[in-house]
Amino acid sequence: MQGGMHGGWFAAWPWLALWILLKLTIGALMITGLILAVQWLRRETSGRSLATPLEILKTRYARGELSREDFDAMKRELERS
Repeated sequence: MQGGMHGGWFAAWPWLALWILLKLTIGALMITGLILAVQWLRRETSGRSLATPLEILKTRYARGELSREDFDAMKRELERS
C-alpha cells in the first residue's frame, strides 16, 4: 500500500485545520480593521466644532453682510435667548 491507509491523506488534516484557522484569523482581523476605520472616520467628522450663532453673526458682520445696527440688534436677540 502506497502512503498507508487512505493514501496518506490523514497526515494532511493538521495542515488543513491550520489553514482554516489562519483564514478565519485573517478574516477576523480584516473585519475588525474595517470596523475600527469606520469608527475613526465617524469620530473625525463628528469631532469638528460647529460655529455658534454668535460666531456666525460676527463672521457675517466682518464680511460686510450686516450693518452695525443689524449686528447689534441680532446680537441682543441672541443674548436674550
